[in-house]
Amino acid sequence: MNLGLIAVLLLLFFGPSLWIGYQTFIKLGLIWKLVLLPIAWFVGLLIGPIAAMFLTTLLEWLSNYNQEPSESGSMGGVAWFGIWLIAALILSLFCTTISTCLTAKFFLIS
Repeated sequence: MNLGLIAVLLLLFFGPSLWIGYQTFIKLGLIWKLVLLPIAWFVGLLIGPIAAMFLTTLLEWLSNYNQEPSESGSMGGVAWFGIWLIAALILSLFCTTISTCLTAKFFLIS
C-alpha cells in the first residue's frame, strides 16, 4: 500500500479523537482524569465493530427473508464479511470520536 494512503487513513482514524484530546488538555491542563480519554477512545473502538455486526446481521436477515437457503460453497458469507469490515471501519471512527468527545465534555462540566 502507498505510504501516503496509509498516512491519510491514520489521520482519518486518529485525527478527530486526538484533536478532542488536545483541546481538552489545553482547557483543563494536566490532571489525572485525562488518562481516561485513551480508555474512552478504546471503548469506542470496540463498540464500533459490535454495532457494525448488529447492522450487518440485520441486513443479512432482511436479505434472506423468505428466500431459499443458499447453496453450499457459495461466497455469500465472504461478501457479508466484506460489508461488515467496511461498516466496522466507518462506525469505529464515529464511535471513537463520540466516546472521546462525551468523556471530554463530562470532564469540562464536572
